[in-house]
Parts: sequence; structure tokens; C-alpha cells
Amino acid sequence: MRTKVLQLEQWKKLIEQGGFKMKKLYLEFLEKHPKVKWRVFMRKNYARPRAVFTMWLACNKRLATKTRLEKFGVQTDLKCVFCEGTENIQHLLFECRETKEIWEQVLRWLNMKHKVQGWDQELRWLSKVCNIRNWRSNIVKMALVETVYEIWKKRNDKVYQQQYKDRNTAQKIIELIVNRIWVYPKYRKRIAQMLVA
Repeated sequence: MRTKVLQLEQWKKLIEQGGFKMKKLYLEFLEKHPKVKWRVFMRKNYARPRAVFTMWLACNKRLATKTRLEKFGVQTDLKCVFCEGTENIQHLLFECRETKEIWEQVLRWLNMKHKVQGWDQELRWLSKVCNIRNWRSNIVKMALVETVYEIWKKRNDKVYQQQYKDRNTAQKIIELIVNRIWVYPKYRKRIAQMLVA
């Protein structure tokens, strides 16, 4: 890297000015990539780390849905475990009637009126909603991440364990949000108002 550092114009300017900052040098070495719109869901998200990781996989279209597994040569039926549709990420996350109902219940609790669509459309809409920095956007992005994780977990329980317990997933997600966000005093009043409503 020494030869590359010596060739940098930024390096020469830093030496001439007498001020060296490692951060500036580090940023010079980073390759320039366009920022993805879904990055807003990853920043300052109070959801469980495993839920954030699952969200990252979903945003990168890396969840091992049946259509994705088929591309790798895994023999499987392509039917959604919740309905008769073809299981891909677009369908599984909010086009399927069961997962759509879960997300609609969570949105109702958040007091948000929105016509739920497929994954790509929801990401576009939610990236606009969560780009505003306020208490509501923080709770919405946490709700999205926890919902994606719980749907994926419910799907896997049904596919692999065959011990599928039909419980109210939306209620579980809401309880998770309340329990995790209650730790932060600045959100308590808002959450209490949402629970009363």
C-alpha cells in the first residue's frame, strides 16, 4: 500500500498542511459504491441482531426461498407454505395472504394506513417513511425488521420442523417491539400511547 499512499494527491496535501487524519486516508482507499436505499433500515435499529441480519439477507435477496434453492439445483416444490403461490421473496414478504395479514396487523398497531403490496414496493414505501428521523420512523423500521424475521422463522418452522404452532405472530411482534423499546426512556410515553389506543 505504500506506493499507492505516496501516489495519492490527498496524502501530499496532508503532508504539506502538516495534519494527518487516518479517517481521510481510510476513506480514500474505499471503493466508491452507490448507497442502497434500504441502508436506512440498518442504522440505529433496536431490533434483535439476528432479525437485522435476516433483514439484510432479505434486502440483498439472499433468503433461501424455494425459488432461490431451485436455482442452486435443490429439488423442492415451489409452493408457498402458507398458500398455493410460488415462494419467492416478493411473494413471501407481503404478497402471500397470511404474511400480508401479519404486516397489516402490525401497521394497524402503528396507526399507519397503507395498502400492503409485495416486497419491492414495501421497501420503496418504507425507505421514504423511515428516512425521516423521528421516534415513529425508528419504531416502524424496528417493526419491519422484526416482522420479516418472524415471518421467515414461521416459514422455516413450517417447512423444516413440521411442528408448526399457529399463534398470533403479529401480537408476538408487537410484544417484542414494546419489550425492546421500553428500555429507552425517550420512547416510553409514545409506546404507552400506542398501547392505550
